[in-house]
Amino acid sequence: MINHLEGTMTFRSVIKSAALGAGFCIFAIGIVLAQTAPAPAPAPAAPAQQAAPATPAAGGGMRAARDACRSKVESTASGPERREAMRKCMQEARGAAGSNREDRQARRGKARADMEACREQLKDQRFTEAERRGAMQTCMLEKDPVRARAMTCRTEAENKKLERGSSDFRKFMRECNTRP
Repeated sequence: MINHLEGTMTFRSVIKSAALGAGFCIFAIGIVLAQTAPAPAPAPAAPAQQAAPATPAAGGGMRAARDACRSKVESTASGPERREAMRKCMQEARGAAGSNREDRQARRGKARADMEACREQLKDQRFTEAERRGAMQTCMLEKDPVRARAMTCRTEAENKKLERGSSDFRKFMRECNTRP
């Protein structure tokens, strides 16, 4: 039997060809786009450098102490000697600022004791999870004014929609915690 449509394309084969052609075009465009280099990001404006305070207690905390140690140690040593001198200088600065290991452990222990006292105080009350978290936070803030300041700063940062862990968040927290 002789097929009379032998030399022509059927409607079905036209549709198949169009679909394959469109798929190939999309694939080719994807390959081209994947190989092009991304546009260079605009250079950020350099922030104005502030002079670091000379002493750790001048408001910059350990950052200022690190900068002071770095400027003192930079010209005198290199390599392992420089690292050792930097470590000693930072230990002295931490000791002078009252943030050596023993002091930090004592503060952590006090915070742990405060938390246990708050848990004991709130354990018989019925709360939703959010209410319990808020009540614990309020109780802890009453016991520790330094933590109260930090939590106030964190709330301000969250209200400004700063993302935790970002450099803007850390900068804001440093400025907020050291303001008078």
